[in-house]
Parts: sequence; structure tokens; C-alpha cells
Amino acid sequence: MRLQLSLLPLTPRESGVPANYQYYLSSAIYHLLAMASPEYATWLHERGYQSASSERHLKMFTFSRLDIPAVRFVEGRLAAGNLKPWRLQIASPMEDDFVQNFVLGLFQQQELEIRGQNTSARFLIEQVEALAPPKFSETMRFKTLSPIVVSTMREHKGKLQPYYYRANDPELSEAVRKNLLSKHEIIHGHSPADANLEFMIDSDYLNRRGGPEKVSKLFTIKEGTREETRIKGFECPFTLRGNPELMAIAWECGIGDHNSMGCGMVEAAGG
Repeated sequence: MRLQLSLLPLTPRESGVPANYQYYLSSAIYHLLAMASPEYATWLHERGYQSASSERHLKMFTFSRLDIPAVRFVEGRLAAGNLKPWRLQIASPMEDDFVQNFVLGLFQQQELEIRGQNTSARFLIEQVEALAPPKFSETMRFKTLSPIVVSTMREHKGKLQPYYYRANDPELSEAVRKNLLSKHEIIHGHSPADANLEFMIDSDYLNRRGGPEKVSKLFTIKEGTREETRIKGFECPFTLRGNPELMAIAWECGIGDHNSMGCGMVEAAGG
């Protein structure tokens, strides 16, 4: 299920949110979950869902970038240029636990607060709207609502380090497919009968922008702390070709890694 939140600022416009707000917004989401079920929020944060064929634990939710009206950059923060509501999309296929607890938390708290880097922005949750999924077909074009991050561990100078795929990496398509297969197994308890999926970047768009580095997005998690981590993704239109069931999973819980940090949310182009 995908929800769209309309957030009315309750603090001065100049307060804004940190430029690297993803971690702090994720923390605000966990806070809302904890309002309904502290046990579930703690379990999801510290552990999460695991498929039978993988050691990785996934949170199985994602969210979009903040849609900030007439956005301005003020003293290292992102602030609105008017008093219109901000918008945020959040999605998860886990309706019986994540979605239910998140909605209960929304109605109990009725506010969302994003704290970080000596700033705090409070919002009244003005409206919550369930968004209908598109009609999925065997070939569909998508656009990003937040950066796509796909990574693996590779040896570099004798140490295993994260390797972040670029938009034109020849191994990207298979990495995306395997990631979505893991998510399918978590949701349904088994692999799909049709495991075919191809991820194809819009090469014309990529060339017009000047290559993969021009669509790359670098942002920081836990900025200013000892746990600070830099993550590299990209934003570029793309096409998926294959099993529509896997496309639905991409729409509902994100493509790639770090979905719970606001990465990998996509929507059907034109919808």
C-alpha cells in the first residue's frame, strides 16, 4: 500500500530540515510506528524481515523525497518558500503490521517531527490519502521519487567495502532483479513462477544529462556523528521488462537498497 501525506508546517519556514534529512525522516517514521506498537517498531529497527534464502534483513518500506513547495536553501537547511503543505509518499507491502501500525501512529500523534543537526521541524498531518497502484504490464516505464541505491561488497585494498552501482553499470539489471526476488520471497514465502525481469536505464536521458556521474546522488546518513556514512545512488528514468508481479513489488517497497532511508521509491512514468 502507498500513502500520501500532506504536512502543514507548524514551525517557522526558516527552520526547515537538514539537507541530508533522510535519516531523520526515517527516525520520525519509526517514532510514529512506536506510538502504535513499541515492540514492532523496535523489532523492525533492530532486525526486520528475512527471506529463507538470504541472511539479509530488510525493513520492507520506503518513502519519497520531501516535496517542499518553492524550496529554498537557507543556512544549510531546506526550507519552503511559501506556506503550502509539504508532501510525502510512504509505501510498504506489509499491510497487517507496518501499514496498520503506521496509520494508527499517525492518528494517535497527528504530528510528524523531523529532528536533526540542531534543527527541528514540526508538521500537522493534514491529510492521509491511499494511492491506487498503476496497472502493471510486461513492459513499463518508471521515474524515480527518491535516489536508487544498489550496492554489493567488493574487495578494495585488502578490505571489503560497499561498491555502489552506477546508472550504466552492466551488472545493475541483475542486481535489481535479485533484490526484488528476495523481497518477493519475504512477502509471499516463495519465489515467483516467473523470475524474469530486466532493468533498462533510459540511455537517451543519460546521454542528454552528460553521463552517469551527472545523474548520481551522494547523500549522508547520520551526518556529523561517528556513524556518518555516505551513500551513492542515481536518479534516472528507466524501463522494467518482465514479470509484472515483480514490478508491483518495486512500486510498493522500493528498488535496491536502503529503502527505509528513503531510497528507491519509483512511480510509473506519467502516473
